[in-house]
Amino acid sequence: MMYTIGIEAGNSRIKLGLFKNGKLKEIYTFPRKGSLIPDIPAGWKKIKPQLIGMASVVPSLNSAIKSKFRDSFGKRVMLINHKNCGIPLKIKNPEKAGIDRMLNCKAAIRIFGSPVIVVDIGTALTVDIASEKEGFLGGAILPGAELWVNSLKNTAMIKDIRPAGVKFPGRDTNEAVFGGLKYGMEGAVNNILDISFRRRPSAVLVLTGGGSGILKNRIRHGKKVRRHLTMEGIGMVLQETADKF
Repeated sequence: MMYTIGIEAGNSRIKLGLFKNGKLKEIYTFPRKGSLIPDIPAGWKKIKPQLIGMASVVPSLNSAIKSKFRDSFGKRVMLINHKNCGIPLKIKNPEKAGIDRMLNCKAAIRIFGSPVIVVDIGTALTVDIASEKEGFLGGAILPGAELWVNSLKNTAMIKDIRPAGVKFPGRDTNEAVFGGLKYGMEGAVNNILDISFRRRPSAVLVLTGGGSGILKNRIRHGKKVRRHLTMEGIGMVLQETADKF
């Protein structure tokens, strides 16, 4: 029986995943609160993981997270990055690209085949293309829903934005903002996907991320939904690493 633990440190959330023989068995999601590190689930404290791995897009948290898990389990935490993620990278400056995007594509190829187009809807919204033969080819990045709305709060006439029903034309500022969010984001993603499928017509489209429910019924193309794709990618890296020993 082999246990591994995955840690996903994102801009808005920190996720902890427990894998048993390479399969994701439990996942806990915590809203990110500054530099606070979430407590390790009580039921995990008796587990003796063979490996612990972390994928992070928030470098300022890395040291504290690694220390907490090392102290709790007596294991060094493996930092998963562009060098050891196990997918070829055909992009410029891979050290500056989000490891979550690479892991999403790695997991999508393993689960659904190749090529893939992965849409991750979180703090940022990313659309990426990858194939088993060519590797991770990059993609496009848009602001996610929260960033989209917050960006307007700096506008002089839009200071107090509250959730509103989506109508077009919007009869007040709130309705107009949320109408722009829904139809603007929907249109942008569909346009990027149209271009992506012209380049990779046989690709499988995979949606992931906490906001995947927002767009899953508004995308014109057939798709798969896999909410915890990044964590599954972390588990694959850990399994591959364990198999080497």
